[in-house]
Amino acid sequence: MKIAIYAITLHGAKQAQRLAKTLPFVTVFVSDVGKELFQPNEAQAEHLTLPLSDFMAQRFSEYDHHICFFATGIVSRMIAPLMVDKRTDPGVICIDDHANFVIPMLSGHRGGANALACRVAELLAATPVVTTASDVAGSLSVDMLGAAFGWQLAPECEQAITSVSAAVVNEKPVLIVQRAGQQNWWREKRSMPANLICHPELAATQLTTISPEAWDGLVLICDQQMPEGYADWQNKCVLWRPKSLVLGIGCDRNTPAHVIQQGLQTFLDEHNLASESVAAFSSIALKADEAGIHAISYRQQTPFVTYEAPQLADVEGIENPSEFVKKITGVSSVAEAAALKKAGANRLLAPKWKYKQDGFNMTLACARIPADEAIAKKKWKNWLGENCHINAHGNEVVKGYQCKPKHVDLNRPMLYHRHHVLVCEGGRCAKEGSRNLAHHLRTYLKKLGLSEGENRIKISRTHCAGTCRNRAALVIYERLASHEPPINNGLWLRNIDALTEDDWQQLFLALKTRTPLQQVLDEGFFAPIEDAQIGKIVTENII
Repeated sequence: MKIAIYAITLHGAKQAQRLAKTLPFVTVFVSDVGKELFQPNEAQAEHLTLPLSDFMAQRFSEYDHHICFFATGIVSRMIAPLMVDKRTDPGVICIDDHANFVIPMLSGHRGGANALACRVAELLAATPVVTTASDVAGSLSVDMLGAAFGWQLAPECEQAITSVSAAVVNEKPVLIVQRAGQQNWWREKRSMPANLICHPELAATQLTTISPEAWDGLVLICDQQMPEGYADWQNKCVLWRPKSLVLGIGCDRNTPAHVIQQGLQTFLDEHNLASESVAAFSSIALKADEAGIHAISYRQQTPFVTYEAPQLADVEGIENPSEFVKKITGVSSVAEAAALKKAGANRLLAPKWKYKQDGFNMTLACARIPADEAIAKKKWKNWLGENCHINAHGNEVVKGYQCKPKHVDLNRPMLYHRHHVLVCEGGRCAKEGSRNLAHHLRTYLKKLGLSEGENRIKISRTHCAGTCRNRAALVIYERLASHEPPINNGLWLRNIDALTEDDWQQLFLALKTRTPLQQVLDEGFFAPIEDAQIGKIVTENII
């Protein structure tokens, strides 16, 4: 990201000097009054000449961002004749020469000037002045949602961006459907606005039919070339193409690039997969120098990775092993195994597919990169499911929960539990994602059958456990018989906001089977505990 900084006063030059020391890829332009501030061993400054409008016009398209230390009126007049398209215009930021306020003036949203303004304000201890409605509200930016992950917006949905963005900020019902890609796109540490509802498909649920008429907009995250159900939403759908596909490739030696290109496109067309969603090509190390694949990789700016034969030998999920391929390469699969290996998946999206052109043979297979999200982050989203739906007026309806009857017997004993898990929901832990986590974990225990019976796990929330340095935390206590040694008793876990649903399942099942949690969770989740007697740090269980 290339950044140009302009200053025409002494104070402005001092602020430009501060930024130049901390921001990378910066070119500073200052007038004569401030040039002496820049020493030979510091960031160099180039001479700024007047008039400013001509000076900036010559450099406007050369940089991704322009930071101007002068009045907003000057900036407005300079950039007015230079603006072409909000999708391609560089970001322009205006800062007063005492660095009190940082104001994104152009391409704040799509161009990233809002984000840069906040970063610059932090560096200068200034106040960012951001006016984009969705950014100010901390809501969803439909046209920036996937930018941080390298996703691509489908060009045909550009006309829908304005109307869907308006629906978001005006609190109209907007559906978000995700079929592939990273799931942690909701960056706020709070619940999603009630008008935004998530769902994995455009299909009906048990409670309602998803009808375009009931929604003012749709954000669709999908790696299909023509998503199912998309046609009914085209006028109010923002379509994102996530980088979620890995293509495994096998081919004859010296297969030309044009054959590989045609084979790739035919494969994607036949399997209804979007080329924009291809994250990587992969193959066996024997193909590491295949010129045709490298040419396509360079042309499409898509990484090409290879693996040695032993790395592909025991990959799970291969559907079409071949003894002939094993004789040639040493492994029974190239395309399928390489796709699964690179994707980190154990199931193919599209199995081995053969193609031949101009006498050259190639095989292709596709795997989708698995994506999951920490359950503490997932609960910030509103989900269209069994307990929630949107009615014809766009209002969220939550079905009432059946209340448990109160027990009149005050001497009734406490329900038996095998493990007691105390989840901190105080202060910092709540900000890190533990707020209401205990409730969601109880619901999950019911699904696992661990909310009752001899293996019951009891979940309790605490206010503050005094372990703020460990982010969101919990402690586990076991109910032990006299003859039983402790396994996970007194164990403290930290960073629990990063545990995915699969991690929680492994944790709970390990408690059920009395398996040490160190065998199922990464060591980064265990909080070190100081031994009171000898003063050393230990991570063993406490009896």
